[in-house]
Amino acid sequence: MGNKIKNSFLAGLATIVPLALTVYVLQIVLKVTIALGGKVSEPLKQVVDVTFPGFNLLSSVIGLIFVIVALIIVGALARNVLGKRVVTWMESIFKNIPLIGMIYTTSKQIMESISGGGAHSFEKVVYIEYPRKSMWTLGFVTSESTNQANEEFYHLFVPTTPNPTSGYFLIVPKEDTLDAEVDVEEGFRMIVSSGIVASNKNSIIK
Repeated sequence: MGNKIKNSFLAGLATIVPLALTVYVLQIVLKVTIALGGKVSEPLKQVVDVTFPGFNLLSSVIGLIFVIVALIIVGALARNVLGKRVVTWMESIFKNIPLIGMIYTTSKQIMESISGGGAHSFEKVVYIEYPRKSMWTLGFVTSESTNQANEEFYHLFVPTTPNPTSGYFLIVPKEDTLDAEVDVEEGFRMIVSSGIVASNKNSIIK
């Protein structure tokens, strides 16, 4: 009974924390966007009628542009030698904090996989019959291997819906998979939206 409660608690935590973290980050981005937009658009008040309906929207758009530019600058700095050292130092701090380290590491790996950067990038997206025959799901290829008979296998990450930060690791023969004919980003959109955001065509052959 105690183990069931503990497992349920951990499963709930693994589901809620990434979602809550995502909502929190989006709230911060929205607040920063509005704040920056307000500051940057302040000079516009001298030449534009602030009462016209589109002024607030204009301010938000300007703020969003500055947020995007700031992210690009941070990314560029993180890619140079000094920036990498700073990022590595900050990562070592986060990784040594219980729970936060797990959230940070998992989130970073997922983002790297989606964006196609780093050692954790997914190679392609395939369909596999899982959890049983005639039921298909998406698998993300992480690497490949062969056995002693030179038979080829895909190493797959099969994420859960709608929380792709958890999932299953499977080793599947290549001939038992079908190319999903979608890129990694589109595949993750399908997972997170529980299939709502998906094409009305697929490559599954019965």
